[in-house]
Amino acid sequence: MLRKISLASVAMLAMAVSAKGAIIVSLNNLTDIGQGLISGDLVAHSTDSVNQTINGIQDPSIVASGGGVGLHQVWTAVTSAHTPTRASQQGASVLWSDTWQSFDSYWLFDNGAGNTLSVGAPFDETNSGTGGATLASAGFGAPTTGFGVLNTTAGGPGNMLFTLASGKPGTDVTFAHLVGKANQSVALNFVVTTAQGNNQTIAGQVVQFAIPEPATFGLLGLALAGCFGFIRRR
Repeated sequence: MLRKISLASVAMLAMAVSAKGAIIVSLNNLTDIGQGLISGDLVAHSTDSVNQTINGIQDPSIVASGGGVGLHQVWTAVTSAHTPTRASQQGASVLWSDTWQSFDSYWLFDNGAGNTLSVGAPFDETNSGTGGATLASAGFGAPTTGFGVLNTTAGGPGNMLFTLASGKPGTDVTFAHLVGKANQSVALNFVVTTAQGNNQTIAGQVVQFAIPEPATFGLLGLALAGCFGFIRRR
């Protein structure tokens, strides 16, 4: 006889159908990097592989949520220059060391030839300068560490995107490396842009810097099995 599919499975299937053509944003590859900090990759996924090619981020504001302190930031040694993007890290020359990179929250838009297009206000960030990780000097002084937000200069409208030549636009695009205190959260606010213009606004979506327990993965597997409607016959 057929095993009945649970109401939870039916609800999940309904959600999958309603999400057709949507853009889903998540914090993936959560990793304990020490000193009470967790890092993760901010990924945007399009459920429409034909009509929705993700290519950029517009008007970002990633801020603390739930009473947390926000994103962990690393600024250059001596000058405390802002490093909101990979391009800004690369431009910091000898005052920046990639040994600090895993501890910094930054967008992956880089200085690669023809890879990135920036329109409007540059991407920026804040840094409290206190309470952050202790990082080695790398030969020219320790960097400034603390917590803050990722935004744009003076809050003005700004857009950064990966060009077609970069090979990065697609249905799954990793946009940023984010770092926060373990079990704290941040709220995501930005527009995910597409080559077709069917952009999607992410408003106040909360993500947590917490590594799922093994039991959670087991429950997820059972839920997926229910979604695909596995049956038992006797």
